[in-house]
Amino acid sequence: MKVADAHCDTLTAFEDNPFYSAKSHWNLDKFQSVGGLLQFFAIFTPERINGDSALAFAFRHIGNFLAKKPDNVVHVQSKNDLDEDKVNILLSLEGASPIVNDINNLYAFYKAGIRAMTLTWNHRNFVGDGVYEEYGLTNFGKDVVKEMERINMIIDVSHLNVNGFDDVCKATDKAFIASHSNSNIICPVPRNLFDYQIQEIINRKGFIGINLYSEFLGNNDENLRFKFVRHVEHFLNLGAEDIIGFGADYDGIDASPFIGVETYPEMIELLISELKLSDEIIEKFSFKNLYNFVANNL
Repeated sequence: MKVADAHCDTLTAFEDNPFYSAKSHWNLDKFQSVGGLLQFFAIFTPERINGDSALAFAFRHIGNFLAKKPDNVVHVQSKNDLDEDKVNILLSLEGASPIVNDINNLYAFYKAGIRAMTLTWNHRNFVGDGVYEEYGLTNFGKDVVKEMERINMIIDVSHLNVNGFDDVCKATDKAFIASHSNSNIICPVPRNLFDYQIQEIINRKGFIGINLYSEFLGNNDENLRFKFVRHVEHFLNLGAEDIIGFGADYDGIDASPFIGVETYPEMIELLISELKLSDEIIEKFSFKNLYNFVANNL
């Protein structure tokens, strides 16, 4: 079994020991033990930190990653870096607050090794509005999307509201991802995707990572493991076989029916038993779809 995952918050949640903390949902040993080969590490900047403080916060965590990266970890900056004999980590910004309102900061983060960016978190920044705000992308945000397309930085629409999503579709022809979002039909919360959004990502040959947060899977009184299966089933029924996988949000969530990366095999067994998926589809879901997206878009 090989595993790829499009979102965890371990780098900022466990700053002192991001690779080997015994308390984290994600750590390097556990990830390798289940065949983990590709992980997106998000740099999540809390809402209370903004402006130049957000810029400094993000760069400090890039430095921390570089200082503490073990030898068996590859910092993925191009498709040529991918190495299936090691653990591949791609750095992303969760929310564009660290670039403030200066496009030059985007170029600086790219030079420092950032290869993906979630445009917003739930709140407003200079790029646009998150899911709990009213408006879409700003004019600056549309320029940011176009520049991300030009320099091959992965555009991530998780946390964007509907207006922002539609603005991204107009601003770029490039494939993009929703790194950690589920189906709004199965669990109707603002953070989950409507069917037309899922279809847009399918049509663009993007990627969607299934989020394992209890509140995005279903109501707390439901069998949330069963709801995980229902989300995957719904995506597959829409034709998403080639664009879905894991986007667990580990170390960024406080409740999940799956306790950490060591439970990826449990999830796979659940999908096989409930949905009778073929080995080919399972391999796509657990690894190939995200790995191929990175290989084709960096």
